[in-house]
Amino acid sequence: MLDNENTDHNLFPIDAFPQLFKELTLELDKSLNYPIDYTASAILVATSAVMGTSVKVNVRPLWSEFASLYCCIVGKAGANKSHPISTIFDPLRRIDSINHKVFETQRKKFNEYESLTKTEKKNVPKVEEPMLKKLILTNCTPEALFKRLNENPRGCTIISDELPTFLDGINNYSKSDQQSNFLTTWSNKPTTIDRIGQPIPLFIETPFLSIIGGVQPRMLGRLFTSQKLDNGFYQRFLFAYPDNVHKQPINDNEMDENLFNDYTQFITDYIDNSNIIENKGILNTKILEWSDEAKDFWLGWNKNNCDLVNEHHDSIKGEILSKYDNHFIRLALILQIMENPKSNSIGLKAVEGAKKLCNYYINCSFKVLQIIQNPTTYLKSLTENKRNFYEALNNKFATADATKLCMSYNIGVRQTKEFLKDEILFKRLQHGFYEKKIVKTT
Repeated sequence: MLDNENTDHNLFPIDAFPQLFKELTLELDKSLNYPIDYTASAILVATSAVMGTSVKVNVRPLWSEFASLYCCIVGKAGANKSHPISTIFDPLRRIDSINHKVFETQRKKFNEYESLTKTEKKNVPKVEEPMLKKLILTNCTPEALFKRLNENPRGCTIISDELPTFLDGINNYSKSDQQSNFLTTWSNKPTTIDRIGQPIPLFIETPFLSIIGGVQPRMLGRLFTSQKLDNGFYQRFLFAYPDNVHKQPINDNEMDENLFNDYTQFITDYIDNSNIIENKGILNTKILEWSDEAKDFWLGWNKNNCDLVNEHHDSIKGEILSKYDNHFIRLALILQIMENPKSNSIGLKAVEGAKKLCNYYINCSFKVLQIIQNPTTYLKSLTENKRNFYEALNNKFATADATKLCMSYNIGVRQTKEFLKDEILFKRLQHGFYEKKIVKTT
C-alpha cells in the first residue's frame, strides 16, 4: 500500500530534512536521548509556528495552503516526549518573553494615558492600546485562544504535554462543541466567535493555529473517541509513534551547542525578516509557486494518493489518506522554508521529502487507528506480565479482585490502579467495578 507499509519498521525519514535540522536532530538523540521522531516532529511544528501566515503556497487556482500542523507524539511514560518539544520551542519562548516585556511597558504607558482627563489628553500624543504578540500558548480557555489569534495575525501554536487534558479542558469550558472551531482553524478558514457580554463577535479572517502535544498509548481511546473519528478531528493530526521507545539512562556525550545556536538563529532571523502586516492590517503574505519539476512530482503523488483513497473509500483509512493532500503541501512548504527562507518556489527536493514524511506519518496514523479500533492489537503491545494479568481477570471484576491478583504477576497495587484507567482495555461500570473490553470466550 505504502512505501513503508510495515509499521513495525517505520523509521522517521530524517534524510528528508535539510542538513542543519538533520544534524541537530541526530545530535540531540546522541547527547540527550531525544527520540528522533519526537525531535523532528517538534522541528516541523516549530518551523510552522514561525512561518505562520507569512508564507503560503499557491497550489491551484483558488486553492492555497498555509503550513499549520496538528501533531500528536505518542509514547509510554518515560519515553522522553516532553523534553524534545521544550528544547525545540525554546527559541520561540525567548521571543515571547521579549515581546511580553515590551507589552508590559506599552501597557503601562497606555494605562497612564487612559488615566488622564479629556483636557490633558488633548495636550499629549494619543497612546493606542497595545496587543500582546505571542507565538506559544499552553493553558488557555477557548475564548482566550481566539482572542490571541485575533491579536496575532501571524498565528499561534498550542503546546500541551498531555493532549487529552488540554482537549478535555477546552470542551469542559462551555456546553458548545469546541471541536468544530479546531476543524475550521486547521483549514485556515474565516472564523467568527460570539462572546458573552460583547456586542461585536470576534472575526478572524485568516486564523493560523498549530498544535503539538504528547499522549500515552493507553490514553489514545480517550483522546480520539468515535465522535472525533466521525467529525474528521483525528484525520487532521500527524502522529509520531516510534517503535520500542523506552526511558534511557543519562549518558556523558557532549552536545555540539553550535548546532542549536544555528537553529536558534534560523528562528530569530525568519521572525525578524518576515513582517506580515501591511497598511490597515492587511496580511503581507508571501506566495510561493511550484517549480515545474515539483508540480509534476506533486501531481503524480496526488494521483497515487487518490487511488489509495478510493481503495479505502468506505473506511476511516480513506478519510485519513484524503487529508494528506493538504498535509503533503504543508510539509513541502515547511521543508522548502527550512532549506531556504527566501525561497520563491517549492523545489523538487522539498516535495520528495514531503512524500517520505507522508509515508511515515500515514503509517503512524494507521498504527494509532489499530489501537483505537482494535484493543487486541494494543494488548499485544504490552509487556508479558500485563498481558497475562489481563487475561487472568474475569470479564467483570472489582478493583479489590484486581489488587489481590496483581501481585502474582509482579505488578504493584498502585500500578494496577493506574492500569485500570486504560480506556482502551477497560470500561468503568461504576465506582470500583470494571468490565474488560476483550472478553474471554471460554
